Amino acid sequence: MMSHMKLGVFGSAFDPPTLGHLDVLRQAATCHDHILLIPSAFHAFDKKPLPFNLRLQMLQCFIDDADAGCPLEVCDLEAELLKQNPGKPVYTYDLMEALTSKYKDKADISFIRGPDNARPETWTRFYKSKEIEEKWPIFTATERLPIRSSDVRKILESSKIADDLQQGLNMLLPSVQAFIMNNNLYQTGNI
Repeated sequence: MMSHMKLGVFGSAFDPPTLGHLDVLRQAATCHDHILLIPSAFHAFDKKPLPFNLRLQMLQCFIDDADAGCPLEVCDLEAELLKQNPGKPVYTYDLMEALTSKYKDKADISFIRGPDNARPETWTRFYKSKEIEEKWPIFTATERLPIRSSDVRKILESSKIADDLQQGLNMLLPSVQAFIMNNNLYQTGNI
């Protein structure tokens, strides 16, 4: 009998996807056959990211350039779930339920979380965090590369000189850098 694929689920705003995200994926690849990257469509913690389609395109650039150690795939399931309940956050629990139903005979699903979401003060804010822990295995990455999307955004938004801009771009894969520059994202300063 063939064993089920080990499918990891990694959700984030991916605003933008950074080398920190890549490090989490490289750690998770050691115990997954395939990883779905799922950008949030409507964030539960009131974040106001770039429009979903831009982040989806940026994430596709990211996986085209990323060497994570296992196949990566962009999944837009949160957008589908949002259409079913417009204006309401898509919770991790509901996403995992939908994926479990979709892959029930094909994969064993686990949730991948970065070190930022693993902090108790953050994790306990997740809707049904205890139920998530009880229902699905959780892979928690350690902090080896402290790069946050919020840091990248701050640097790019306030860059008035090329050196600052380059510092922000050094936290990204080249394909994501190019996408940001070509679409003039996050940059409000005069360079």
